[in-house]
Amino acid sequence: MGNNKTTKSNNKFEKIWINKINNESIINFSMLDGGVSSEVYKVTTKSKIYCIKRSLSKLLVKKDWYADTKRLKYEYLWLKHCSKIIPNNIPKIYKFSSKLDILILEFLDEKKYETLKSKLLNKNIDKKIFVKISKDLFKIHKNSSNDIIKKMFTKNSKNFYDLRLDAYFNEVGRVYPFLNNKIKKIIKDYKKNSSTLVHGDFSPKNMLIYKKNIKYIDAETCNFGDPVFDVVFFSNHLLIKSIHIPNKKKQFIEAYKIFFQTYIKSIKLYHRENFMNRSIEMIPIMLLARIDGKSPVEYITKKNIKNKIRSLSFKLLSNPPTSLKNLLKKII
Repeated sequence: MGNNKTTKSNNKFEKIWINKINNESIINFSMLDGGVSSEVYKVTTKSKIYCIKRSLSKLLVKKDWYADTKRLKYEYLWLKHCSKIIPNNIPKIYKFSSKLDILILEFLDEKKYETLKSKLLNKNIDKKIFVKISKDLFKIHKNSSNDIIKKMFTKNSKNFYDLRLDAYFNEVGRVYPFLNNKIKKIIKDYKKNSSTLVHGDFSPKNMLIYKKNIKYIDAETCNFGDPVFDVVFFSNHLLIKSIHIPNKKKQFIEAYKIFFQTYIKSIKLYHRENFMNRSIEMIPIMLLARIDGKSPVEYITKKNIKNKIRSLSFKLLSNPPTSLKNLLKKII
């Protein structure tokens, strides 16, 4: 695992975390851009380069936002489980320590791997990638619905609630109180339709790509939940970028359509309508969450773009789409 930005080494590192990996002393280390919820380091020993991750208790956002650092255990379990389903798309795991709250993973060379987020912001929109991602996500959901998985990952539901349902949806309700009843229904439906392992942060920033290979990372918020959340969470990023980068709007909407259709076609016919209805209810609230929630999209800084996203959300709320086809017409 790895990202593109680094900072200077911190000489407190060895005292706080570890000084050896596989009996080899740490020679060098540098902090990577770990998003808002974790500290992530590139660590070098004599024979290998690793990625070491530790969850933060207070997240790096403007609003007060706290979470249990023990959530890293569930990321480890998600990676371990999914490595059996899509083995070529999961970084190698070297060690997890619940005592130290650290996860040691394969380092994905930043000179090779690039986040999908970076590619999209650079207007590199490859339709084949969205088919692949959609199929991978469905494969994970399809193979993660048994009672063993439910028992294992339900224990991370509190973290998911704190980091997603409350920080995203309830926070929208605090900003727009008139939406509270709708938000309560979405959360109720999420719990009612909890049927499989949900990643919880299925975002372009958590997909590292080198040539045709995609690696999926950062599953701290995984839980046994409603698969609609992962589908809406990912596709939401494409919708936002269609507004943020207007000269590529057509391509982003097409990517949105491809991702959604690929997933929906994989679902059994008698489940499709209900799945789509839950998605349609969640989409506008998710849009507002990334502007007015606790974790706003950091690259959306212009007021007029924020207002366009809000406007689209309220448009979808006031006149809800009746199908995917109808949804696509409303967002173009």
